[in-house]
Amino acid sequence: MTLPTYQHLNLKTSSLEELESVLDTGMNLRHPVVLNLKALSLDQQREAIGLVENFFVSNNVSFRFPYSIYVVSDHEPSITRLSLIDDVTKLPKFYAPRDSKINVKETQLAGRNKLLQQEVKNTDASASAAELDFYGEAHRKIYELEQERTFYHSVLNSLLRVHRHG
Repeated sequence: MTLPTYQHLNLKTSSLEELESVLDTGMNLRHPVVLNLKALSLDQQREAIGLVENFFVSNNVSFRFPYSIYVVSDHEPSITRLSLIDDVTKLPKFYAPRDSKINVKETQLAGRNKLLQQEVKNTDASASAAELDFYGEAHRKIYELEQERTFYHSVLNSLLRVHRHG
């Protein structure tokens, strides 16, 4: 069994036919995918990004699970919910090919990972995304409240110091 590594797909045009030949509902079930749009103009890149995102939303498939789909483009990441980067060297190193063979423990983990991939295929992507957003929002609120508590605690400590020495 091999570890998942990036599958690089270089798009030459932003035509619907080329994207249909590349896009598949199960394309990110076995390994992370990198769609390189650098050969296209900025307008074509934006169009291709929109078509890719619409494909996943309309098919109710996640572009983040079990492996992420990365788009290499000259645009700012704020234009899409896809993972957008401007250079291939900025891809996470975790999925980069390794020179050495995998050991026994890694083989067992890869086997377990394969079973989890089969489970993920059968889940509802929009429900999972909504649940993850809710979870993230709750933890963001906890973080903000902790920051506020820390601030008030520092104010209280400084007031107590002034009261003791004043």
